[in-house]
Amino acid sequence: MQGCSIVIVAYNSRDFLPACLRSVTEALDGLDGQIIVLDNGSREPLLQSDKDHFSNVTWIDSKENLGFGKGCNLAVESATKPYLFFINPDTIVSKNAFREMLAFMESHPESGTVGCRILNEDGTLQQACRRTFPSPGSAIYKTIGLARLFPKSKRFASYNMMYLDPNETAEVDAISGSFFCIRRDLYNQLGGFDRDYFMYGEDLDLCLRVQQAGFHNYYTPVANILHFKGQSCKTRRLKSYIDFYQAMLIFCKKHRRFRLPYFIVALGILFAACIGIFSRLIPQAWKMLPDALLLFCCPFVMHVFALDESTLAPIAIVAGVQLCSLLLAGEYAIKDLSLGKRILPLFATTVVASGVAVGMNFMGVYHLIPIAVSLLLLFIWRRFAFWIRYFYRIFAKKRHRTIVLGGGEDSLDSWFDRYRIISGVEVLGCVMNEPGSVTAENRKHLMGALKDMPDICRRTGCREVWVQSNDSGFHERYNIEDLLKLGLRVYLLIGGGNQKDYALVDLQHLK
Repeated sequence: MQGCSIVIVAYNSRDFLPACLRSVTEALDGLDGQIIVLDNGSREPLLQSDKDHFSNVTWIDSKENLGFGKGCNLAVESATKPYLFFINPDTIVSKNAFREMLAFMESHPESGTVGCRILNEDGTLQQACRRTFPSPGSAIYKTIGLARLFPKSKRFASYNMMYLDPNETAEVDAISGSFFCIRRDLYNQLGGFDRDYFMYGEDLDLCLRVQQAGFHNYYTPVANILHFKGQSCKTRRLKSYIDFYQAMLIFCKKHRRFRLPYFIVALGILFAACIGIFSRLIPQAWKMLPDALLLFCCPFVMHVFALDESTLAPIAIVAGVQLCSLLLAGEYAIKDLSLGKRILPLFATTVVASGVAVGMNFMGVYHLIPIAVSLLLLFIWRRFAFWIRYFYRIFAKKRHRTIVLGGGEDSLDSWFDRYRIISGVEVLGCVMNEPGSVTAENRKHLMGALKDMPDICRRTGCREVWVQSNDSGFHERYNIEDLLKLGLRVYLLIGGGNQKDYALVDLQHLK
């Protein structure tokens, strides 16, 4: 079997890259493989200590974010093997992935690109792993929800080809750029990814040019990978949405695959972008109602106490600026109720907007009191809602009783901090293969050895095990079959240094 070069373009992926590289290294066992990682101008660049864990990796650093396509093209310059695999850093590959994909490519010489079954961390299928080229009709059906209502319809569900059986091989228009294979000579013949795309769309463009060169694009279920979608773009959430729809404009302009005038298509993409950005920015829109009520209550409080009705409009504008800052900071895109990193932009916009209003004599300094009270109430209602949900989950027995497998390096204290309790999870403690090697910080959380899990489960009612992956991607040895026989669900815990920034991978999908 011929060798392959694995190309990974990483952007702000320090928490997820080690586990990815560990799975890639294990999957390449026995194969002639090469791993290339480009750190694409990350705000939190990879440290030398991170790189030292993986001496088998060719590391390339870029001082600026080149975008996905340009980054891949730069990394491929170091590739030496006849096959290329492009993999996102927020993925975990199964042990047979490369072997099965290479076998498929060699048995299908007409194939240009090949993608496999891509799963979410909970094991559900990511529909974007096989797609048609975008058209006005398919985009409209997807935007207005007909694709979801009629997933088996070739007309309405054509965008992601949802009507296809995910367990069967099929020729498709395009596969997902998060994991696919292509011959290096074909990639070089096509000039690699189109540099006009910054992020998104470059995989569609490449697949179209593969077809135009006389080759075929295939989806095959011979291998599984797990993809934590959106990890690389979560620090630039709004910009990533704009990049997506801008990529669609570039694709449609370059490859006019429709009869409608381009400006009509552009208007349609703009309309879809507005809907898409709005729906993605505020999937937790319910939080906006109490926020708006509290922030806009200032003018009404001032009106009731007759402080100065002339300042109602400026204070209402300040409240609107506060609400917009929360919206743009992504507060209404997540379920978290702690405000977290959104506190800083909220505080900064409040100070700036209030300072401008006071400086221009639109309101007095004493008017800052009700604004401060509204901010305080903002925090209070969130904490109140958090505890209501927390106790509901306890009494309704909806919390997951969990044990962490690990504890030899990182401290687990944050998982037990009562002020940062995870409302849906109760972490009971940790187990290890060699309990004597547990750190001093984690010793108070130690429940015993992994071999004692049958007894621990009976005593605690535990139903989950989180296998902790450290900075080098290492995790404790375990036998998943033994744990599954105990009725446990087994997850790989990735990240976890910050409770708000971690992922759980259902490992039974990678057996």
